[in-house]
Amino acid sequence: MKNKLLTRVFLSITVLTFSVLLLVSCDSDDNVPKDLTNPEVSNFIDNISTAPGLEFKFEGEISDEIGIASIHISYTNWFVDKVIILNENPKEYSLNYKFAVPEDAIISSSHTLKVDITDVGGNMISRNVVVKLDLDVTNPIVAFSSPSEGANFTAGDPMTININVSDNFELASLHVKSQLLNLEDVVNISGAQTTYNYVKEIEIPAGLDGSVMIEAIAIDQQGNQEIATINVSIGSGIANVYLVGGSLWYGWDPSKATKMWQDPIDNKWFVGEFYYKTGGDFKFIGQLGWSPSNWGLDPNNTSKMMNSQNSGAIVLPDGEGYYRVKFNPYILEYTYEKMTVDIAEMDTMFLMGKGFEGYNLDWSPSDAIAMTKDSPYEFSIEIEFSESVDLKFIGQNDGWGPYDAGFEVGGEMQLPVNYVKGVTGGGSPDLKFNEQAGSYKITYDYFLLRTTIQPQ
Repeated sequence: MKNKLLTRVFLSITVLTFSVLLLVSCDSDDNVPKDLTNPEVSNFIDNISTAPGLEFKFEGEISDEIGIASIHISYTNWFVDKVIILNENPKEYSLNYKFAVPEDAIISSSHTLKVDITDVGGNMISRNVVVKLDLDVTNPIVAFSSPSEGANFTAGDPMTININVSDNFELASLHVKSQLLNLEDVVNISGAQTTYNYVKEIEIPAGLDGSVMIEAIAIDQQGNQEIATINVSIGSGIANVYLVGGSLWYGWDPSKATKMWQDPIDNKWFVGEFYYKTGGDFKFIGQLGWSPSNWGLDPNNTSKMMNSQNSGAIVLPDGEGYYRVKFNPYILEYTYEKMTVDIAEMDTMFLMGKGFEGYNLDWSPSDAIAMTKDSPYEFSIEIEFSESVDLKFIGQNDGWGPYDAGFEVGGEMQLPVNYVKGVTGGGSPDLKFNEQAGSYKITYDYFLLRTTIQPQ
């Protein structure tokens, strides 16, 4: 009996001891510290001003008592889904993550990106970052409507300066200046304007000669600026203008360009007539060379002309045919009209006169020298001049009539002859060339009554 009692007491003590240990163990688990604190952020930038195509940064200081596990940046509209895993679970972390705004994002739009920060205990906080695309990083646009690049003026002439300015946000000011023209204008643009038109008429001061620059500086509210300049020519007047190009007799050779004549009604306009061929575009030049006067179309705006080595050639849209073209180098404008051919086509043309090497021609129609027909109304010949030459044209070699053509102004000339005007009728004047022997090409258009004689 004694043994059974001892056994029963021992078991009771054992169970009691186990229960106490279990209770102590449970009390110990409850005393283990748990992470009940959310991560904290400071110096966090939650409003960002930027623009399409630019980068911006997510920036801020993150801290957590136990450790930071991850950072998730998301925005569905821009396909942003960036997770930053922090494997070492730092208690402090400086967020500095770059992101580029899509190029096609709309200016002035607003976008909210979400940043979720999670610690090792699974606690999470969220912050929103508002990205506004209102940062003005684009320069204004400034362009001269007038005068045109390379336009020509004389002292005392009026000049209209017309400048268009625009900006994608807001303009601040426009500064227009030219020291030689005594021009200094500063226009403050108020009222949140995105466009502005500056127009001013001035008079060219006396005594100016040569190239004059006008400068326009446009500035927007952000301080972005754009500069445009234009150069005009000031002088006593333009003496010569020539046509050059694929439709002219000597193509793009400026030394043999076709001379235009001044309109007798308004000598600021120059006139030329020629046969225009498809693809045979052309330009105007002020000398028998490419500079300084080289007038053509502005490559950036073909409705305008400019004086530049980079000016583009002119194409006539009405097809092949004879044209009368007029050009005013002072205002950089040209006009054209298609001419009506009102004469019959001829099959033969002869060089008449004397003094041609290898020929016995001495004003006898029967010895007249046949020319080559190049087109329906155009003939040419390459021939050697002696030291004394006279010449005109006849349309037959059996007499002086019916076609007898000379020149509006005859007499002694210096070679080369550039697009001289002709006349028809008995007794029309001839051209004379003394002590200018050499090989020349004579081209004659009997519809236009124009002749050129150029060395070969």
